[in-house]
Amino acid sequence: MNGDNGYIAMQVSGLEVLPGAGLTDSGINYDLLFYWARNKYSLAPENYRTDDGFRAQRRWEGHGTDQEVYFLHGGLHIFDTGKYIKKHVCTDDGFTIIEQVRNNLGRGNFPLFVSEPTHEKKKQRIDHNPYLNYCYQALGNLNGILFIHGHSMDDNDKHIFDKIKSSRVAKVFVSIYGDENTDANSRTKANAIAFLQSFNRSVEFYQAETAPVWA
Repeated sequence: MNGDNGYIAMQVSGLEVLPGAGLTDSGINYDLLFYWARNKYSLAPENYRTDDGFRAQRRWEGHGTDQEVYFLHGGLHIFDTGKYIKKHVCTDDGFTIIEQVRNNLGRGNFPLFVSEPTHEKKKQRIDHNPYLNYCYQALGNLNGILFIHGHSMDDNDKHIFDKIKSSRVAKVFVSIYGDENTDANSRTKANAIAFLQSFNRSVEFYQAETAPVWA
């Protein structure tokens, strides 16, 4: 996967990873905002389309497709029927995703997401699901430059940082919001360096306020 055109997301933990652009932590669990936005072709840039690996009957195929969107920790819109990985679709017509999720719960189909408290347990969950594992392996194919925007760099996502370390990403930019000398920002900077920096990968920091990602 080219580091300039893939979209990797961890919606359930509030994380989205955009190779060549960024990884963000919205701070809102089970956030559907990015998924909602990519289904709205009238939003700028208009008619911008991406491939999430889902095909006929909203079934995920992944292998053999041009998939470029990856939800690393699953999401409310994805569910496992036991036979197929499928998704709900949010469009300008029809039921909302939340309504579809409620109906699905009534049929015993639960959303596919990673909610375990530690990186070890999250990794185990990922390893035992074909969709999650496929997306996780794609993370290791990144190259070039990666922006990490608005993420706390906490230890419970160390499995993600470990996979980035195994990739060919050469430089990582990590955002800092507000005073860089606060305890929280100092911890974020220390973790970013500890988790990601190596002899062939540098880590730099920038002010989150200078990158209006929703503008």
